[in-house]
Amino acid sequence: MRRVTNNEGRLGGDLVLHASTTTHFGQSRDGAFHFPVFHTKHPCIDSSPIHTASVSDAGAVIENYKIHEGKYFMGISLGTPATFNLVTIDTGSTLSWVQCQRCQIFCHRQADEAGRIFDPQNSTTYRHIGCSNEDCIDLHQDNGVPYGCIEETDTCLYIARYGSSSQYSAGRLGEDRLVLGGDNNYTIVDDFIFGCSEDTIFKGYEAGVIGFGNKSYSYFNQVSRQTSYKAFAYCFPIDHQAEGFVIIGPYPRRLEVVTPLILGYGQRSHVYSIQQLDMMVDGKRLEVDPSVYTRRMMVVDTGTDETFISSPIFYAFGDAMTTAMQDKGYAREYDKGFCFTSTGGQVNWRGLPTVEMRFIRAILMLPPENVFHQPSAGQICLAFQPDTSGVRDVQILGSKALRSFRVVHDLQKMTLGFQARAC
Repeated sequence: MRRVTNNEGRLGGDLVLHASTTTHFGQSRDGAFHFPVFHTKHPCIDSSPIHTASVSDAGAVIENYKIHEGKYFMGISLGTPATFNLVTIDTGSTLSWVQCQRCQIFCHRQADEAGRIFDPQNSTTYRHIGCSNEDCIDLHQDNGVPYGCIEETDTCLYIARYGSSSQYSAGRLGEDRLVLGGDNNYTIVDDFIFGCSEDTIFKGYEAGVIGFGNKSYSYFNQVSRQTSYKAFAYCFPIDHQAEGFVIIGPYPRRLEVVTPLILGYGQRSHVYSIQQLDMMVDGKRLEVDPSVYTRRMMVVDTGTDETFISSPIFYAFGDAMTTAMQDKGYAREYDKGFCFTSTGGQVNWRGLPTVEMRFIRAILMLPPENVFHQPSAGQICLAFQPDTSGVRDVQILGSKALRSFRVVHDLQKMTLGFQARAC
């Protein structure tokens, strides 16, 4: 890794971004990497037609519904000269990948704001990863792929599946120079391992994904090696005017609640899980057998917007919410699941029911904005789904439920921490 904080050199390609903000990527004295987080409607976001979504650094994180609703993206730059891309932050997966030129089978449409499609043949520092490489072997084992190799060129192949496997990325495993930061203050991570995708089925228009899962080849682990502490924290704001952050490395110890962090869930050894114990609406426990909560753990996944809970809990939650909403003057639209219409015509967000999710030694008090989404004026719907609607038998604490919370994954203390109203 190399860090440049002066005019030692300018980066080529798309790294020269246009923005008016003075908020920057940086590395603190304790070695932690700090990335600012913005919504595209934030006043600091440049309206330049070249990079609508960019701020001053390739390390900035933004939310852009036009690219992929409910997702947050980090700006990264790969190769020499550097190619700027916006990629989804995903704590539920490990391998990072971007779409690559010479698409062999199928590639999804990439938004102009997400940057140009990466061309490995134009990068003087790109190298493919061999089939006997340890990361290649580990990647195949992690994804249940017995073998994947182009023997003529000794090139490792990969496939990464998402959700119920309807979305995936497949291609060649390579390594190149990763650049974090802006023109005069940036960090270079040499030999960054990522997938060069040549076959992609994906619902959004981003350039790819960066994985924060717990594997040696994940984005998080490759960057955290340059720090003094194995942890990462993030806060994704609800308010479009607010600024959030992503931190990799040492973090400020201001936490309201902490629960044990459990690595893995079933065959998914890379995910981060916590144990739910209870759930309440307006201070009343759900009418469900308490043992249902402890049958499965809950995966924390920024790559999933809504929260998925086991079916018995979900329907008890829906019934309790229906009663609470009716008491507050809302009518349920039964043909649309758990959606509600205000009899007064407008939604009073401050008067909506409170929701508590209880975990081991921690209570998560969710504000209404984290519990509901608003598809139209006067109508709101639960941002929760039964697990049968997602990855069957897997409970997921999605990113919407955690917006405005500082969430800390401390892999040295093995804890997951929450701090309300942190951004």
